[in-house]
Amino acid sequence: MILYLVELAVAIIAIIVSLIVLRKKETKKFITAFIIILALLVVSEGVTFALEKPVIEIKKENTTVEAKVDNHLKIAKTTYHFQDITGEVEIEGKVDYNQIGSYEISYKIPTLFGVYKETEVINVVDTTPPEINLEGGEEYNQSYSKEYQEPGYSAIDVYDENLTEKVQVEKNQISDTEMELKYTVSDNSGNTATKTRKVHIVDDIAPNITLNGSETMTLIIGNKYEEKGAKAVDEKDGDLTDKIQKEGSVDTSKEGNYEITYKVSDSKGNEATKKRKIIVLKEEIKARTGTDGQPGVIYLTFDDGPSSSITPKILDILKQKNVKATFFILNYNAQGEALVKREIAEGHTVGIHGFSHDYNTIYQSVDTYMSNITKLQEKIKASTGYNATITRFPGGSSNTVSRYNPGIMTILCKEVVNRGYRYFDWNVSSGDAGDVSTSQGVYNNVTKGLSKSRSNVVLMHDFSGNTKTLNALSSIIDYGIQNGYTFSNITTNTPMVTHKPNN
Repeated sequence: MILYLVELAVAIIAIIVSLIVLRKKETKKFITAFIIILALLVVSEGVTFALEKPVIEIKKENTTVEAKVDNHLKIAKTTYHFQDITGEVEIEGKVDYNQIGSYEISYKIPTLFGVYKETEVINVVDTTPPEINLEGGEEYNQSYSKEYQEPGYSAIDVYDENLTEKVQVEKNQISDTEMELKYTVSDNSGNTATKTRKVHIVDDIAPNITLNGSETMTLIIGNKYEEKGAKAVDEKDGDLTDKIQKEGSVDTSKEGNYEITYKVSDSKGNEATKKRKIIVLKEEIKARTGTDGQPGVIYLTFDDGPSSSITPKILDILKQKNVKATFFILNYNAQGEALVKREIAEGHTVGIHGFSHDYNTIYQSVDTYMSNITKLQEKIKASTGYNATITRFPGGSSNTVSRYNPGIMTILCKEVVNRGYRYFDWNVSSGDAGDVSTSQGVYNNVTKGLSKSRSNVVLMHDFSGNTKTLNALSSIIDYGIQNGYTFSNITTNTPMVTHKPNN
């Protein structure tokens, strides 16, 4: 193109010179000069036309391309003798767009004097930084009660692919309620990406309400209900007892179940609720022989377990006979815990006999005795989730082994019920913890003591080595079924069978 412009300039100059010559009337000289210039111009144009190279218009970005992003050369246009011959260009050489490096290619174009070739170096590079993705978002709420738990992140690079393991996390505690985390990662080409997450430390923990007294209380009609209240403590706001709102009421003139609800909210709106159940009974607690219960029902009860030698076999028999029973248990070890869980899982009632069976210790005072049953109650709940509220006094409510503390049983019979428990003695005794030494003796005592005119609470034991009860159990159950009795386990709705206190 430049040569064509030069030649055009020469032509213009020749014309100007010719005009000057004509002005001087030097015609011969003009003609000679014009012919010479014209000849030179024709020769020059011919040479230029013959020697003209093709023009390959290659975009600037062609020489540097992004690995795994670009995948072909970007030739815009190729001209030769003022004609577009882009489609005739042949590319020689190969570029691996998935591999960083320098690649030499050639553009080949046919001309009047053979193939014209132009070489170019293509650089495949990685200049794209990785992309960091934050699971849980760039704004994240974290409970103050827990250590920060990273919700997760990932880093993906176009060229190096997964770079998650290379992410560096920098934690900056801005204040008690805010934390900033900076995530940084670089790929193998030195491209770096960063992302920031703001963590807001929030109070999402509700206050803790503790009831003063038992969660379940029992009153006699006409007695006064004394509200014992509750306490509320919040980890952030402290004592919130004065903010507790109480809902519900108790009508001690009417039999029934009543409920008092205690509610409190902390400064962040987290609410806690606790309920107390109040049972109002028709009459004062006294000796009950089972006549107010379901006639003809048999409640098989087993004291002093669990034992690894007897309890599993008793459970096997009950399962085989499809009979539910009640187990008044003592403190237990890990092996015993498995048996307690099995009792619960198979639909039996787990009752509290006491953490200890030592008469000389547990009947020293009301507090000592109540501690003895609440300690076991808490253990049962902690290890199984089961809330046991049925209990039996060691020795029964009519025991005389507590006489070293005069009147203690009379007080306890009322106190246990007032604190939400229901206690059961028995009206049929197997004698297996006394003088009876054979399974036949156990069988005889139980079958002779049954009556269809009342409910029957049968006292037996599943302590270690008590084979006489174990061997008599199947026959006792068969006798009951054959004679029209039914079997059940004691529940909170079962009318109590109790003795008259002897102390």
